[in-house]
Amino acid sequence: MYRHCPRPRRRRPAGARRPRIAAMRVLLTGASGFVGRRAAARLLADGHRLRLLLRDPARLPAELAGAGGVEVVVGSLERPPAGLGAGIEAVVHLAGLVDARRPRDFDRVNVEGSRRLATAVAAAAAGARWLQVSSLAATGPGTAVADEDPPRPVSRYGASKLAGEEAVAAAGFPERIVLRPPAVYGPGDRAFLPFFQAVARGRPLLLPAPGPAALSLIHVDDLAAALAAALAAPAAAVAGQNFHVAGPERPSPTELLAAIGEAVGRPPRPRPVPAVLAWTAAAAVTPLHRLCGRPAFLSLDKMRELTAAAWVCRAERFAARTGWRPAFPLAAGLADTARSYRAAGLLPPASGLDAGGGGG
Repeated sequence: MYRHCPRPRRRRPAGARRPRIAAMRVLLTGASGFVGRRAAARLLADGHRLRLLLRDPARLPAELAGAGGVEVVVGSLERPPAGLGAGIEAVVHLAGLVDARRPRDFDRVNVEGSRRLATAVAAAAAGARWLQVSSLAATGPGTAVADEDPPRPVSRYGASKLAGEEAVAAAGFPERIVLRPPAVYGPGDRAFLPFFQAVARGRPLLLPAPGPAALSLIHVDDLAAALAAALAAPAAAVAGQNFHVAGPERPSPTELLAAIGEAVGRPPRPRPVPAVLAWTAAAAVTPLHRLCGRPAFLSLDKMRELTAAAWVCRAERFAARTGWRPAFPLAAGLADTARSYRAAGLLPPASGLDAGGGGG
């Protein structure tokens, strides 16, 4: 089912400047998700016309429902509809699983889903620019992971993202680009929300020790800007390349919690847990969650990531080739995130916080 919204004339705010970009018809997957919503808004602002692949049209974000230049196609990665690639000049593939009830679900969506999508698009638009959003997890941990480093994923999720990249590469798109961001945070995110809530409410936070010495992160709007930059870049600069993108800081988990504390106005209460105890707990709860059919909040797979030495990647090469620069320092990005959580009623009001941090 296709639904098209006519595009109204847009006015750019006075003083707002952006590089002149050739508008394209872009197929976007994952538009109902955290990153997808911000990516769609950025691409529309750049003048692109969007075709959104959605499993359920009722999940179309409200801000996109009334936007011009948006076409909705009902379907899924597993069953892409006929004609999906007709008239498409570029693909931004964001849809995928981050958490799964069963390990094989990662392969079903992130690998086979990507393969089927690529096959469907290639049938009508073999020359389209393909921009795939993968993950630093596909490369694996390290203290300064570079684009050319051989991938060594340590989790089933990371392995599935790498296999998804390879599945698309087999489709033969001449302008295939892969972006591998680290953990993404910002307004609308739910993965970091429990940490903000725990700090704001004075609850202790258990951290496996030893854990990563440093972490790369990226604000969702910086990632959306990176997608736009990758679409606009000359083919000679980006085609056939894998790139890491990340924000400028590399905090330790303890430093990250302290920065979250600054954003919410309350000091955090980290509690180190010996890694052996965390591994034991993960081994106990993983099969229970599989029996219940729910993703595990702490699993053996997650422990492999949580106890890695570092998750730091270098983004200089992508910046040099596209002109992209992250706009959000960590403190500003976390403050932006905290404001959005408060506006949504997900955090207590700042006036109700006890700066002393509570007992315990």
